[in-house]
Amino acid sequence: MMQPEKRDYFDRLAAEWDSLPRPPDWSRRVDAFCRSAVPPKGRRVLDVGSGTGLLLPFLRRRFPDVLVVEADFSLAMLRASRDMHGERGVARVCADALALPFPRRSFDAVLCFGILPHLGPAPAALDALWRVVAPGGRLAVGHLLGSARLNEKHREIGGPVAGDTLPPAAEAAGILAGLGAVPLEACDEPERYLVVVRRADE
Repeated sequence: MMQPEKRDYFDRLAAEWDSLPRPPDWSRRVDAFCRSAVPPKGRRVLDVGSGTGLLLPFLRRRFPDVLVVEADFSLAMLRASRDMHGERGVARVCADALALPFPRRSFDAVLCFGILPHLGPAPAALDALWRVVAPGGRLAVGHLLGSARLNEKHREIGGPVAGDTLPPAAEAAGILAGLGAVPLEACDEPERYLVVVRRADE
């Protein structure tokens, strides 16, 4: 379960989150992540650790008919998303990613962008996310940095995120394969991290 000090940390960051530095081509890369993450016939998308709604404009533009559910343990982040993006086509839920309040296999796509290291041990976090992926659906984990650089950055930041580590993409894909996932992509480069897996049709 998420520690209160980490929730407080992200609550305090909510107001300035969108002003933090990003790579010059971040929007192209976020759009590419969304394209990889959502299957063509996906209708229900869960954005876990949605923060201030970074993915929402891209999902709305590329998949205008989907229902997006934003889930975050920080109420301040969810309120910032609401204030910036409104409520069209989106539902917001304040919840811990390790105890998501959704039925099993209920989402066509589960997106985890820029947040996996903060959720706790990777095996437990990936298991919790995989639980809500529907048959034929996808789970996608993405970051704008590779695991080595991101882990170094967290150590430099210190505080509640100092020990938050992202496993190599191959390791994360292996954990998910052990849960029954079909690997589609695993990339871990200095400025790109992507793991996409699929639940077989049933």
